[in-house]
Amino acid sequence: MEMSKEVLSAISYSYELATYSTPELRGLFNDWLGEIEQEVLGFLKDRNKVDPDEVAQHLKLRRESIIFILSKLAREDKINMQASGTENT
Repeated sequence: MEMSKEVLSAISYSYELATYSTPELRGLFNDWLGEIEQEVLGFLKDRNKVDPDEVAQHLKLRRESIIFILSKLAREDKINMQASGTENT
């Protein structure tokens, strides 16, 4: 549930920023995002499962940013994403 909240928050914030940006800035952001997506896909290659924290640490990005990117890649059918609960006993 917490992960879903984080994803929705990241998406909402991104759309909010997009309304204030110029087409040029949106284009630059999309170019940058495309490069980061390729780095994420490269990191995921040959790995069965990864935790978003692993990806974030590897790319030196915040967990929320990685969750946004992973969600985008999953929506585009470039990766499979699975959520699981944490054990708090």
